[in-house]
Amino acid sequence: MPELHFHSAIGVIAVSAPAGTRLIDTVRTLSRDGDLPLAWRCAQGTCGACLIHIEHAGSGGTVMLGGMERNVLVRRGALPKDARREQPDTVATPRLACHVIVLHDLLVYIQK
Repeated sequence: MPELHFHSAIGVIAVSAPAGTRLIDTVRTLSRDGDLPLAWRCAQGTCGACLIHIEHAGSGGTVMLGGMERNVLVRRGALPKDARREQPDTVATPRLACHVIVLHDLLVYIQK
């Protein structure tokens, strides 16, 4: 099972998550328990409240954002209006937890 390390202002939380699940599912559990300071509302990819940055062993290539994720990130000002769907797969690229599928160990950065 992939290991997830959430880095936030309150410290680092390490948990495991089943491969193939959405990152937001783990975020919801941790947030409900008061262990993670990340707001989430819709969990459907439209509100943009679950903005994160991620890093993993395969980082450095590119990632293809879905149309909805790209549009929400542009609307929130996290990406420029002319941003392409294909983005660098680096910690600098903003993501939405509800659009990230857990496939391997992740470092998740929450900036609040």
